This record gives sequence, C-alpha cells and structure tokens, in this order.
Amino acid sequence: MRFQKFVRLVWTFYKNYIFSSIIITLCCLFLFFEYGFDIFKALFWFKMATLGVTFYFINSYKKNEYYYYQNLGVSKIMLWVMSLSFDIMLFVFLIIQVYKIK
Repeated sequence: MRFQKFVRLVWTFYKNYIFSSIIITLCCLFLFFEYGFDIFKALFWFKMATLGVTFYFINSYKKNEYYYYQNLGVSKIMLWVMSLSFDIMLFVFLIIQVYKIK
C-alpha cells in the first residue's frame, strides 16, 4: 500500500475523535501553563485515561466502520496504534512548547 494512502486512511479515522482530543489537550495545556511541571504526571495520566475512554466509545459505537478500513488494507490495530501514537506525540510536543514559553 502506498504511504500517502495509508496516512490518508489513518487521518480519516483520527477525525472521528479529533475534536474531543483537541479540547482535552487544550485543557491540559492550560493547566500545565498555570501549575507548571509539578502537574505533568497527573495531566499525562488524565490524557491516557481519556484516550482509553475514547477507544471504548469508538469501538462501541463505530465498530462497523472498521470494515471500510479492513477492505482497504488497514487493520483495526494499525489504525489505533497510529492515531493514538500521533495524539500522544502531539500532546507531548505541545507540552514541551508550553514549557519553553513559560
């Protein structure tokens, strides 16, 4: 499979929960800016917990959409690994940027 097609499919899947992920990340960034590095551990685990809830929600309510991705050659596990990895890396990158600003 071409890399561009793969990235486009993962992006299409990630758009299912991008709004909630961005809202949670912005809340975490605000709290990190206010309280500093002391709160990072709690924010990181809060982000992981919300990703777990998102995983459960998407698996429960959009389980039939996986057939679309499987027919195009992308497995359910690969969708989740790539989209959650991107979300975590984006979160850590933004935390680092806020830390540099402060």
